[in-house]
Amino acid sequence: MNHAWQQATGTWTLYSEALAGLGQHLDESLWASLMAELRGCQGKIVVTGVGTSGIAARKIAHMLACVERPAIYLSATDAAHGDMGFLREDDLVIMLSRGGNSDELTRLLPGLAARNVPVLAVTENPASAIALASRLVISTGVQREADPLNMLATTSIILVLAIFDAACACLMSESGYSKESLLAVHPGGNVGLTLRQRQKNQ
Repeated sequence: MNHAWQQATGTWTLYSEALAGLGQHLDESLWASLMAELRGCQGKIVVTGVGTSGIAARKIAHMLACVERPAIYLSATDAAHGDMGFLREDDLVIMLSRGGNSDELTRLLPGLAARNVPVLAVTENPASAIALASRLVISTGVQREADPLNMLATTSIILVLAIFDAACACLMSESGYSKESLLAVHPGGNVGLTLRQRQKNQ
């Protein structure tokens, strides 16, 4: 078998096994706490991270907005240059960082504390700065990254996205989110086109 193909299929197997393991790693109580945080936020859900975690933060904020949660991505760099000014104590900041000690995030913690803004940490390091500053810590339980060096955020980011995709699905189900709800916030692209066509055919 071609080595590159073997490595590719091995990566997908790793992902599938890691995803299947989330149900054992995350217990029902922790999941209920995460949902309560997302459901109960009276202000904005602000998602931030740096590097690959920052890219994942954008996707998570986008998905939350799609299910009608007031979510926004916050650049950690820009936050330290004035963008923290829009945060209020009824907001919720979700910080993504596998190691939990990225300088761009940790330097925000004193300002968040001063403004009484609660933090939720998604990290594999419960002793990290962002974990210790958070009222809820979520980990993926990742065992191995997909890259040959076991260093890049590959498997771990797939798991983070899967956690929040599942949370969004739960929010949709419990809120009675409909195709009309989706069309109202997503009129563009193939999603909007498909929904409009379905409306016409009803």
